[in-house]
Amino acid sequence: MINLKIYKYKLINLNKVNMKNEVKKETSPINKANSNVNLTTHLTLALKNTASIMKVLMPKIAVSVKDLILEFKKLTEKNTETDEKKSQIQMKALREHCYDLVAYNRKVEKNEAFETVVTRAIKLGLMLVDHANEFDVDTKNSQIFVMSKIATPFKVEKLEGQVASESKSPNDSEKLVQVNTGVIDRVFHVKYGGKKRTPKTLDTKIPLTLKDTSKSFYKLFEKAINQAVKGDVKFFTLVDESVMEQLSLIDTLFNSPQYKTMRKFSLEKREGIDGKLEDVLKTA
Repeated sequence: MINLKIYKYKLINLNKVNMKNEVKKETSPINKANSNVNLTTHLTLALKNTASIMKVLMPKIAVSVKDLILEFKKLTEKNTETDEKKSQIQMKALREHCYDLVAYNRKVEKNEAFETVVTRAIKLGLMLVDHANEFDVDTKNSQIFVMSKIATPFKVEKLEGQVASESKSPNDSEKLVQVNTGVIDRVFHVKYGGKKRTPKTLDTKIPLTLKDTSKSFYKLFEKAINQAVKGDVKFFTLVDESVMEQLSLIDTLFNSPQYKTMRKFSLEKREGIDGKLEDVLKTA
C-alpha cells in the first residue's frame, strides 16, 4: 500500500510537469497562419538569391506580410486586445518571425541585403494593411504603387530665366503612381515616425556642412564603386533606385556650366581678412 501511494504521488507530479510543458509549447496564432507558406517561399528565394532581390522579391514579400497580418487579425479577433497581441504584428516581431521561417541567424552569417529587403517589405506590408487605399502592389510585374501626394508631397516646376529657378506647390493628386523601392523608407517614416534622439544640451546638435557631407559622400561613393566592381552583394545595402537617381542628378550638375562657374569662382576668389570678397591673383 505504501509503495502504491508513492507511485501515484509521483505519477500525479509527472502529469503536472507534462501539462506545464504543453502550455509552454503552445503554438502562437502567427505561426499557425496559412500565409506563412507563401511568405517562407519568397523569403527563401530572397535569402539564396543576390540579383534583383529588392526590385523583384521585395514587393512579393510585402504582400505576403500583408496577408499574414490580416490572417493573424482574423485568427485573434475574438481574443482580448492586449499589448502582447499588438506587438506580434509590429516591426520587430515580424522581422524576427521572417528570420525564423527560413532559419536565418544573423550572428552566424550576416546577409545585409536580405535584412534590408525584409525590413523594407515589412514596412510596405504594414502600410498595405493600415493605409490600403494609398498603397498597392502588382506582384506579377513586381511594381509598387503609392498615392501620388504621399509619394511626392510637392510638385516642382522649373522657371526659366528667374533667379529662383524652381517653384514648389502642394501635390493634391490621389492617383496611384508607380514608385521605386527607396520611397518606402521615407513614406514609412512619415506615416509611423521614427526614434528621435534628444540632445542632452541645446548645443549638442551640430548642423552638417557641405565640407562634412562631401567627405562622407566621397567615402561612401568610392565604397559603392568598389563593391560593384567586385560583384559584392553588400552593394545593394548602399545603393537602390533612389540613390542612382540622385547620382544621375549629381552627374548632371558636375557637367553643367554652373559647376564650371563654381569651380572658377573657388579658384579666383576668396574671403579676405575683413570678411569681404577679394581676388586671389591680386593678393598672391
